[in-house]
Amino acid sequence: MTNTLDKIAELLPKGFSESGMEEVGALVETLVQERVDSEIKGLEAKVSGYLRMKIDELKAQALKELENDDETFRAVKVYESLKAIVSEDIESKDSESAVSTYKEENNELKEAVESLNQKLSQTMSENHTLEESVLSLREDFKNLDDVQKKPFKSSEKALVITNEGSNEQDSPAFEVDNAFLTEDVIRLSQTLNS
Repeated sequence: MTNTLDKIAELLPKGFSESGMEEVGALVETLVQERVDSEIKGLEAKVSGYLRMKIDELKAQALKELENDDETFRAVKVYESLKAIVSEDIESKDSESAVSTYKEENNELKEAVESLNQKLSQTMSENHTLEESVLSLREDFKNLDDVQKKPFKSSEKALVITNEGSNEQDSPAFEVDNAFLTEDVIRLSQTLNS
């Protein structure tokens, strides 16, 4: 962000007033805040959509479990099972096959219920994780907002390279104790000053 502000400062005309600089800074801060708000709204919309989808899945699962737990529904299933057993017994003399079919269906239903319970548990866990993520995002946003309100203080220091003590400008036998000040640097600075 400092590089961006430095670039903006370089683009401004020389002699630009401090109040003008403050207005430009306020404008940049407003643009950054709008961008942050936009990104947060987008993330909140995505999380809300995902949570809504998971809630709908949980409702469907709860409805299935209610059907399994509802006495009337279970009575109909038992009646259908008994009807199948009786019809099997009447149609064939092998009552063992009807009972084994009933046992297989019963085992399949148990497995289906266990599978649904596992899915429900997993979905509840995901829902909890998503809620924690939303809380974390809100905390991060609050921390970001707090950081933006604090004034910026730079700890950077500049090294000044100068040769004010020397009277010779284009001397080939130029000797200076400064390692940064070479003949190439002096020639470059003279072309920049011209």
